[in-house]
Amino acid sequence: MWALRLLNGASAGKVYNLKSGKNLLGRAASCDIHIPSNGISKEHCEVNVYPDKIVVADLKSSNGTFLNGIRVQSATMRLGDKMGVHDVIFDIVPSQEPQIRAPARIKSQKKLQALQTAQNKISQGQLSANLNSQSLDTPTAAATPQYRNIFEQGGAQAEEFLEKVALPGIYKLPQWFEFRWVVGGFVIIFIFAVTLLSMIPTFRSAKESGIGESLRRAMSVARHLAEINQKALLDGQYGNLSTHSAELEEGVKDVFIVQKSDGMILAPASRAGRTSSAPFVHKARAEDRPLAEEISQTEIGASAPIGQFDPATGLPSIKGYAIIIYDVSGMALDQSRAISLFMQILLIASALGGVLFFFLSKLVEKPVRELNIQLDHAMRERRDNIQIPYLYPEFQALIGNVNSLLSRALHSDPQASAQQQTTSADHQQEAYNLVSICGVPAIVVGPDEIVWCHNEKFVQLVGWSGVGTSYKSIPDSALQQNFEGLIRKCQELPLTPHSDTLDFSGHSCQIQMTVFMNYGQPQFYVTTIVPAGGDA
Repeated sequence: MWALRLLNGASAGKVYNLKSGKNLLGRAASCDIHIPSNGISKEHCEVNVYPDKIVVADLKSSNGTFLNGIRVQSATMRLGDKMGVHDVIFDIVPSQEPQIRAPARIKSQKKLQALQTAQNKISQGQLSANLNSQSLDTPTAAATPQYRNIFEQGGAQAEEFLEKVALPGIYKLPQWFEFRWVVGGFVIIFIFAVTLLSMIPTFRSAKESGIGESLRRAMSVARHLAEINQKALLDGQYGNLSTHSAELEEGVKDVFIVQKSDGMILAPASRAGRTSSAPFVHKARAEDRPLAEEISQTEIGASAPIGQFDPATGLPSIKGYAIIIYDVSGMALDQSRAISLFMQILLIASALGGVLFFFLSKLVEKPVRELNIQLDHAMRERRDNIQIPYLYPEFQALIGNVNSLLSRALHSDPQASAQQQTTSADHQQEAYNLVSICGVPAIVVGPDEIVWCHNEKFVQLVGWSGVGTSYKSIPDSALQQNFEGLIRKCQELPLTPHSDTLDFSGHSCQIQMTVFMNYGQPQFYVTTIVPAGGDA
């Protein structure tokens, strides 16, 4: 595991061990890391320890949380980073490292700083070696790989196989198709896989149910045949034995009555005198009780003994057996029933898959959309942090990096800011020159919806002059909607001019808009209004 080491103050060198998961840092006594300083909030920030990274998140503290001197809301701590909590500074070290406290005998502050610098270099070297060999939660195991658990090795190999062999092709799918359709494709594969796999237990259950029903029916027919022929067999009247009633039963493939002693067939009369060599008949003759079992995948054999109770011996006296061979293929699912069942399951799985696709696509889309909205607001309002409350480490790490970039952009040097203002002024002058030489009504709108300039023909046509105000101040609401729709189209397809139509004083005019880009960002939108069929 890992720890935070205090780098300044009277307790410089003190080490606070971090546990896996959330570590609360603040002035309150209930915090995992208790820092009794007035400038620190009761619950100032939290340090989340994951298997492969450490993420610090500010808890809306009064004086802020800093990483390498930049105030952050959420960020990933990397090797060499320094975390500041108000005026208290920490760095990260392995927890097994002995706690280093400020030596009481060192009186020179210069020597103390030199010692801390040397310790930082040693710690950073150890941390680099550990990060290159293992995850953050098992530093000791990395130093001695021969003692690694075999399951951990297998898991690492499986993960490496997935990342290098199985997943590269999957990762390329969003480059070829829209992301939502990639998700939809996986949902469709899931639907068909579930449908096909669900047919296996369905067919197996249907088969077992059919066999069970066939066993019961075959045994019932065999017992009935034994009952109606019992008297004739016991009296030795073999000519009166009959199998006709059993032959009429649905599913009965073969039926006969055999003698117990030698297995000779007694009925039906057409087969009388023959000896059956069927294995099931031999097994039935060895039993003194009813027997029913599978002979093959399509046949079931059932036998019922024919005899009476012998009072002299106290045992049943068996004279023969009623044998039934039953065909179970009639109980199996035919092709039409199987297709019907497959379509029913597919329809149900498709309905559930559609719901699953809807929620998955929204679950993926929502965080990205919120990030774009908050990032846009942060740039417009010149804020240096955004917050997205989703418990996903990679996403939180992205938020931390975005906050760092926002902070650096807002605190950039004055020369860069002045250069940016100069560049913006140059673009405005360029736009003014463009509409001045335009022979039709023309207007230029900046990326912040503010009208930069327009020519006199635009004022004469629209009856409105509003340089420095939003185009949404135009009195003509229909023209506002045209502008809004065209700007949205230009943002989606910036390399293509876009147009729309609108009536002015009974004359149909064509509104054409083109966006001018600079380093991938829209600089201004030029709009011209010409009669339908005319050229701008």
